[in-house]
Amino acid sequence: MRKKLYFGLILILSGWLLTAHAMATEAGWINNFDGSPENYLIKRGDETVPVAVFMVLQVGDEISLKQGPHPITLSLRGGTQTVEVTPENSPYQVDSQNQVPEELGELWAWTKQRLSEWRELTQPLILGESSDAEPPHDIVMPLLENVNHPAHLVAGERPLHLQWYGGQPSYTVHIKQRRKFLLTQKSFTTAIETEKMAFNVRPNKPYQSYRVIVRDTEDQMFIGGFRVVSTAPDLTKPTALETMKLPADFLKTVQATWLATQEEGKWIFEAYQQAAQLPKYRPAILLKEVLARGQEKQVRRGIRG
Repeated sequence: MRKKLYFGLILILSGWLLTAHAMATEAGWINNFDGSPENYLIKRGDETVPVAVFMVLQVGDEISLKQGPHPITLSLRGGTQTVEVTPENSPYQVDSQNQVPEELGELWAWTKQRLSEWRELTQPLILGESSDAEPPHDIVMPLLENVNHPAHLVAGERPLHLQWYGGQPSYTVHIKQRRKFLLTQKSFTTAIETEKMAFNVRPNKPYQSYRVIVRDTEDQMFIGGFRVVSTAPDLTKPTALETMKLPADFLKTVQATWLATQEEGKWIFEAYQQAAQLPKYRPAILLKEVLARGQEKQVRRGIRG
């Protein structure tokens, strides 16, 4: 009995030491860059590490700009410190002052889970899967496939972002509520941002239905729809965020990532709208694209935990 108890204490202590060691070497993540991965170099000891947004950085990592004046933004000390690497301070080495403080252990564990969820969801796009596929002849809009549930959108005054594939330009997009045409917009591309529109839910009604029609120059047509509801689920956040600030664009993107995986994909359309609000933030751009392509296996199975 004593031997079992002694062995159990050793296992617990070993796990604590491994966690403490990981925190001691981890510093933060790459939050954004406006070039391509080939513009940068990360050295970790004697190795070169592939460059990607939302990758975890360690103490000792050296980040360099290889080509062009494109800066790269790092979120260090667990995300509470922002460092921009430019031609003036390149190469930049992550030192012990940048590591995750011990008191932010709970917040860092939550943050790493969010980074992992985003990587899991966007992995097919980052790896280039389906990038060579020919566009379909028919007009398709995976955002409004409504396979398991009608697409949902939160009520409010906002522009609407739509993206589809296939057909022949130019396109005419209609948004309707019942028989009333709320918007008609022409486009030569397969993505639009509308003017601000008011999406409302009538009193004592759980939702309001809207219809989207896309017609191309050959008179092919896509018809889809969505439901406007009052609220959406909200990601649970650690109490440390009440006093410690993480980058706002990061928080918005991980909220959209989490939302896209809830309730068998019925919130994908709302998640896409949220990601579209960050047009210069690379993680949001990649998330928006993967949601528009309809990565069913990724988003509909949900994220555990």
